[in-house]
Amino acid sequence: MSALIPQRGASADPYRALVVDLQSSLDLESTWKACLKLIASKLPHRSCSLMFNIVNYEPTDARHHVVLPRNPDYVPATSLTISGPYLARHPQIKLYTYSQIVSEDPDAHRRRLDQEPDPEWNEFIHLAFWHDSRPEAVLSIRRPPDQSQVTAEEHAFLEQLHPMIEAALRRLRAVEGERSRRSSYEHFLRQVPLTVMFVNAAGESLFANNEAEKQCGRWNRGLRGSVDSDACFRLPEAVGAMFEAGKPGANDGQPGSVRRPHPALTGLSVKIDRNWQFSGLQMSPSYVVTFLDEPVAGEAPQESSQAALLVLQRLTPTERRVAQLVARGLRNHKIAEHLSRSRRTVEFQLNSIYRKLDIRSRTELVRALS
Repeated sequence: MSALIPQRGASADPYRALVVDLQSSLDLESTWKACLKLIASKLPHRSCSLMFNIVNYEPTDARHHVVLPRNPDYVPATSLTISGPYLARHPQIKLYTYSQIVSEDPDAHRRRLDQEPDPEWNEFIHLAFWHDSRPEAVLSIRRPPDQSQVTAEEHAFLEQLHPMIEAALRRLRAVEGERSRRSSYEHFLRQVPLTVMFVNAAGESLFANNEAEKQCGRWNRGLRGSVDSDACFRLPEAVGAMFEAGKPGANDGQPGSVRRPHPALTGLSVKIDRNWQFSGLQMSPSYVVTFLDEPVAGEAPQESSQAALLVLQRLTPTERRVAQLVARGLRNHKIAEHLSRSRRTVEFQLNSIYRKLDIRSRTELVRALS
C-alpha cells in the first residue's frame, strides 16, 4: 500500500493529521515543522535541513534539525557544494542521493571532506524543488552508516512526499506575494492624506491609515453612551441593510455609496462604499470608510482632487489638516479653536506649509488645493 496513504486502525488518524498539517501550512516555519514530523514518522535519519533562497546553486538560508549529534555544537552546513554540480547537470531532478553523485562525480568525496572533515553522516537523500529552471529549495536528509540503505518503502514515501512539499512551497510563494502586495498597499495608503479605512460587515477594522484612526477615535468618542474605542468603527444603523437590499446610494448621487452625518458631532460625516465582492469561500461584504469634516456651517463636505492630494502628500499630517482648513475658508483663530491648538502654533505650521510648497500667501495655498 502507498506510503502516504494512512492505514486503517489506531495509527491512521495521527498520521493523517501530520499530512493535513503540511497541506495547510501557510508560513515557512509551520511547513518546516510539518516536514520534520512526517520524515520522523517514516524515515530514520541523523540530521535534516531545508535549504532555500538558492543563488547560483548555493542556499543563502536554511532550517536545520539534528538528532543526537556526537558534538553538541554541531550544525549542518548550509551549502550545496557537494550536489551543486550534479544539480546543474540534471535540471529538474527531484530525488537523488550522495551515492548517485559520487558514482558520476568522484570529486564529490573531496568536496564533502572539505566541507565537513568529520561528517556525522554517511549518506544523504535530497529532494530538490524547482522554480522554472532554477532550484528553489532542497530538503536534505542525512543518515549514518547503519541507515545508509534506502529501502523500497522509504523511496516510495519520498516520491510521494515530494509533490506535497512542492505544493506547500508554491502556496508559500503565493502567500508571500500577497503579503508583499498588501504591505505595499498599506504603506502607500498610510502616506495618502485621506482618512480611509476598511471594515468588514461586523464593523471590525481591517485596515486604517493614521488619519482614519484619529477620526475613527473621534467618531466613537462622540457617540453618546458608547464605550470609548479607537479600534473599531461601527457602521451607522441601516447602512449595511441598505447595501444588502441593493438600494442605490444616498446623498451623493453615486450608486453603491452612502453618506451619513455623525449623530452628535456637528460637521463630521462618514462616506461608506461597498467593496466589490469576489467569488471564493467567503462572500461576506466589506466596506471602504472615508471620514469627512465640515468645519464651516452650511458647507457641504469637500473631497480633495487628485492634484490637491499630491500637494498634501508633501506635508505632515498636522500640516495637512491646517492646509485643508485654510482651503475651506477658516482664519487662524478659528483653525486654532477647531484643532484645540494655540493661534501661535497654527501660524508656525502655516509658515512651514508655505516653505514646503514654495508659496507666499493663503490665496496661493487655496489655489494649490482647489
